[in-house]
Amino acid sequence: ILVALALLLLLGGSVLGGGPRSQVAWESVRAVAFESDDWGLAGFSPTAAAWDGLDRSSLDTGRFPAVYWLSTLESRQDVKALNLVLAAVRDRNGHPAVMQPNYIMSSLERVEGRWVARDLPELPTAYLRPGLWPEVAAAIRAGTWYPELHGAWHYDPDMRRAAALADELAREVTARGIMLFPGSERARELGSWRSLAELEAELDHSLAVFEALFGRPPGSVIAPDYHWSDRIETMWSTRDLRVIQGKREQINPDWGHGRTGRLVKYLRRHWDRWIHPERSYLERNCRLEAGQAADPDAVVRQCLTATRQAWAGGQPAIVETHRVNFVHLDRKVSASGLAALRSYLAEITEGPDNSPTFLTGMEIAQLSATGTSWCVRGDRVVVRNATRARRIVAVPASAVAQAGGEDPLAA
Repeated sequence: ILVALALLLLLGGSVLGGGPRSQVAWESVRAVAFESDDWGLAGFSPTAAAWDGLDRSSLDTGRFPAVYWLSTLESRQDVKALNLVLAAVRDRNGHPAVMQPNYIMSSLERVEGRWVARDLPELPTAYLRPGLWPEVAAAIRAGTWYPELHGAWHYDPDMRRAAALADELAREVTARGIMLFPGSERARELGSWRSLAELEAELDHSLAVFEALFGRPPGSVIAPDYHWSDRIETMWSTRDLRVIQGKREQINPDWGHGRTGRLVKYLRRHWDRWIHPERSYLERNCRLEAGQAADPDAVVRQCLTATRQAWAGGQPAIVETHRVNFVHLDRKVSASGLAALRSYLAEITEGPDNSPTFLTGMEIAQLSATGTSWCVRGDRVVVRNATRARRIVAVPASAVAQAGGEDPLAA
């Protein structure tokens, strides 16, 4: 199979180029999009005190970066602080910077000896956040917050139900509202062992929860932990989720490991672009993960360099920056992440030679495919034509209604 793929790719330069060409000269648009995962996830810890007296090194969750042990669900104050930073800058069209928070839609809570599922905006008792959803609604109205879909749980729920009660430590952790459990890291939500029927039911439920919460269906998706396979992309596509974030970071255990795995991944990424022109694969090419770094200033410099390299190479700059950078039980971590974002934004908006265009992933996907786009940003429908030709942009009536209609989060 590997040899066949290689031969097919070598037959045409257009295939190696990754499929259909973009309709936009991105070097002149200077697009910047911020993709941020894990919002709405009721984890990892509700409070710092939840770990008091526990030996977390004995929990055997798998390998996590140390910063995640005190990762937590966002609060009203966290969302407000982040959106003040985003609203403080403007792009060449007068729009503020916009964050694309990718949401986990459900969580499991152990209540009086039984498991209870909580769908957003409902939250587990340990993670109650007064005023969170009105603050999110205000950020959406301000045009700085554009939610998209991350997944249902961020873990295999059956594996959690079993492992979270496996021993005394796991039971105590679960009782305290901590999301982690033995084998957490290996309990992939979209694992190959899970039945397609179950995954489809979860996706359909998540889509309904998302639309009820945000007043529109999601336009793009990113797999939890970047683990997904061909059957997952097909499942997404049948639900009109054809804008897929993080394709370059995809992990599929079926591809193998080491050099062979990396080669298969490279070939499959280009092959998928070629055989699925109806799908848009968004590549994250800049990292702004300052909250996880020993030298946040170096992270900002590297992200700025990657941004300019993307522009020079005729690509939009798609910045990866996880929730943990802005929301953390150690306030020094979140303060560092906000400072890094503020510094990055100041640098890319300073002077006429920068003048970026702040976009969502959906806008990038539309512009790449047709040269035009529409998107509801706050209380307006933003319509773009990034070509040199006159073009008609068809905006659905539902978008116009959404821009001027009732806000489900504020209701």
